[in-house]
Amino acid sequence: MKKIPLFSLVVLLAAAMPTYAADATAESAGPPPSEAEKKAVAELSKLGIQARQIATGINWRCVNVRETSGAKLDPNVFTLLKDVANLQELDLAGVQLTDADLAQLAGLTNLRVLHLEKTPTTDAMLTHLKGLKNLTYLNLYGTQVTDAGLPLLKELSNLKSLYVFETKVTDAGMNALKEALPNLRVIKGWTAEDIAKRTAKAEEKKPAPAAPAPDKAVEAEIAEAQKKLDGLNAEIAKRREARSKTAQGTPEYDAANKLVQDIKPDIEKATAALEASKAKAKKP
Repeated sequence: MKKIPLFSLVVLLAAAMPTYAADATAESAGPPPSEAEKKAVAELSKLGIQARQIATGINWRCVNVRETSGAKLDPNVFTLLKDVANLQELDLAGVQLTDADLAQLAGLTNLRVLHLEKTPTTDAMLTHLKGLKNLTYLNLYGTQVTDAGLPLLKELSNLKSLYVFETKVTDAGMNALKEALPNLRVIKGWTAEDIAKRTAKAEEKKPAPAAPAPDKAVEAEIAEAQKKLDGLNAEIAKRREARSKTAQGTPEYDAANKLVQDIKPDIEKATAALEASKAKAKKP
């Protein structure tokens, strides 16, 4: 079933979603990098991959290897990433990674944000994430994950946001996972089929043919909330791009980084507002 264009836009901007936990690290600079980490960072740089410090004076790092062409990375990249112990944000969206590649990341216990959207990730591959105890954000949009793989995430007690757009995850699977992780927000998305079913159900409850469909106002509210969130996500994507073009440790970088952080509370509020609007549609 074809996805609603508006929802597809949100998914395509998933990389710009707020990285909540990584921003909280301002409380601590993190442990000094080991010699192995320093060497790995240097070798990754030679491969064109920057393991950047999250902010000036902070040892925590982030890596973005998002691959829009769906290419396969040099396997050495994953071998090196496993030694970057201070890695907190990792974006692998679109990368044709393998089970062996993901297994290399199993020891990155400081990792908090992980993008795996549009990768060949399967249920079985999720077993390599079980030890990522500090993970708060996981994006599995467009992967091969199903309900069968979700129990492997139950040990991620700090997980707060899970994106499963265009997967085979069902409401039953999501509810079972949320029983184990009550603070988790699972975002599945609505298809045209979902909305058609809700509209049909509303039509059945009409007292008379002339009565208005009870869900119309809620659908309009959802659309407006979605539009606002889309705009904020687009804006943070621009700000992150601008930040990436500045050198760390400079006033320009700090100013650009502040702009990124400043908009994140607005995104959180807009996301909560959208979820609240959707909840209204579920009420009989």
